[in-house]
Parts: sequence; structure tokens; C-alpha cells
Amino acid sequence: MLHLGTIRPQLRDNTDEYWNLVKSVLVITVVDTLILGTFSFIINVISGSASLDQFILFLLVPTVACMLAVLTSIPITSFIAIETFNRGLDPDILVYPILASINDIVVTTYFVSVIFLVLWGGVFYSFLVLLFLLILALLGYLGSLMRVEKFFQQTMREGTFVVVISSIFGSINGVLLSNLAPTLKARQGLMTLYPALTNSLGNIGSIIGSQMTTNLALGYSKSFIEEIRESSRSIIQVEIPAFIMHIVFGVISFLLSLGQGAKLIPLIFIALSCNLLSFLIISLFALWSAHVSFERGLNPDNIVIPAITSLSDTTATIVVSPAIFLAQLFGL
Repeated sequence: MLHLGTIRPQLRDNTDEYWNLVKSVLVITVVDTLILGTFSFIINVISGSASLDQFILFLLVPTVACMLAVLTSIPITSFIAIETFNRGLDPDILVYPILASINDIVVTTYFVSVIFLVLWGGVFYSFLVLLFLLILALLGYLGSLMRVEKFFQQTMREGTFVVVISSIFGSINGVLLSNLAPTLKARQGLMTLYPALTNSLGNIGSIIGSQMTTNLALGYSKSFIEEIRESSRSIIQVEIPAFIMHIVFGVISFLLSLGQGAKLIPLIFIALSCNLLSFLIISLFALWSAHVSFERGLNPDNIVIPAITSLSDTTATIVVSPAIFLAQLFGL
């Protein structure tokens, strides 16, 4: 939207499109967390990890935590995007990688805080219930006011679908991760390395996907095969620093886990193996999802990043096992 001029590169006195986007994100957050909470509750009840009387917790905790996180993240996102744009830098390359790391911290902080309030109970739990009901009421009112806006309708229709699908994949990734946990714990340093692997893979895909959505919006659309050929150079340009950063991830994980008996070379090897096994998958998916959404008359900005984020987490989780197997094969 900055590239197209539909929003102004300033925080104050921005366009109606900007505020419609903000309102859409707030409503999507509530819809998403309610569906995600319900889906997670069903999975946990089936697996025996939750009881029926805990249903309200699976709705309350993610809704309150994510709404607080989004209210914190939106101004930070806007500021970073506007500053990079005004300084002549490319928001497509910088904004998501920066925000991915910041938002991980923001979401975790609010999530843990809400959990503590639940555990403390009493007046703290009553406050959370009141806040939850207030969020539902305010966002329901906001949704009813905005329902006639075409931009709001499109963003809600496309954004809600893809975010819900992405959240379901996120829940599946949680199941995969819980099964993988013993393997991660068996090798010292892997638990420290894992978040960097998922985050960096999402960054690779988001940079390529964001650039692709901008090219489509500016009218540089080509056939998918031709775009793969022309994007191969940019994919390599993104992968080279990513490859180097995975070496850094291995070193940092080793240093943070030094007292636990972690080994440097195996951690670096696993980090690089995960990168090589996954970066091409996420790059091709970024190009494909942008093209498919655009060709079907959808807004790629509403589709690509959420899809890439969820797929990158799942892909990174899946490739950890063969990376560990390769390390064992080489005696590391």
C-alpha cells in the first residue's frame, strides 16, 4: 500500500484505507483466536490434555493475549514500515523479518502474562473475563459498523480464511513439535536453535513473497514458470546471507548451551542442513501462492505472508529430523 500510494508514509492523518486495514486486522484477530481456541480445545480434549470445563480458557487466553499483542504490534509495524519507506529502503525486505522477531517477544510476553493471571485466579481471573467480554463487544460493534465497506469485506473474507487455515497448521505444528520434543532435548542446544530455524525460514519466504506481491500490484505479472526463472537470482541473493546466518545461529546456540554440554560442529551442521532442505520449498511456495491468489482475483497481501508463516514453521519442524539423521550419519 505504501508502494501504491493508498496509504501515506506517516503515522498521523493517514488515509481511510489505512484505518480500514487496522480495523480489519483487529476483527480478524478476534475471529481467528476464537476459532483457533476452539480447534485447539477439541485437539486437546481428544488427546486427553484438557477437560470440558476448560473450554472458556481456550477462548479467553488466546483472544486477550493476541488482542493486546496486536494493539502493541500495529503501531510498531506502521512505524517501521513508514521509516524504512521514507529512508528509501524497501519495506518488502525489512518489515516482516524485523516484526517477526519483535512479535515473537510481544506475543510471548502477553501470553505468559495472561496465563499467570489465570493461575492467580480470584480478582485477576475475573478481570480477564471482563476484558474478554469487552473485547468481544467492542469488536462486534466495530465489525457491524464496517460491514458495508468493500475493502473491509474483502480483507475480512480473504484474511479470515487464510489466517484460520494458517492457525490450524500452527496447531498441527504444535502437535509435531510436541512429538519432536524428546529428540530436541536429547541433543543439547537444539531447543535453543529451533526458534531461530523457524523464524529465519519465515523471513526467507516473506521477503520473496512480499517482493512478489508488490510486483503483481505494480503490474509486473508474468507466467509462473517465467517468474521462477527471473526470481532465481533474488532467491539466491536472499539465501546466501541466510546460509551465513545459520552458521551464526549454530554458534549462538552453542554458546547459550555451553554449560549443558552442547557441541559446536553438530549444531552448525544441523542448522545448515535445515536451511538447505527447506529454503527452496518455501521460496517456490511464496512465488506460487502470490501468483495463484492474484490470478483468482484475490489480494496477495492478505494471503501470502500468513500462508508462508504457517508453512515455514511446519516445514522447519519436519526437516529437523532428517537434519539430525544426517548429522548422525556423518558421526556428528
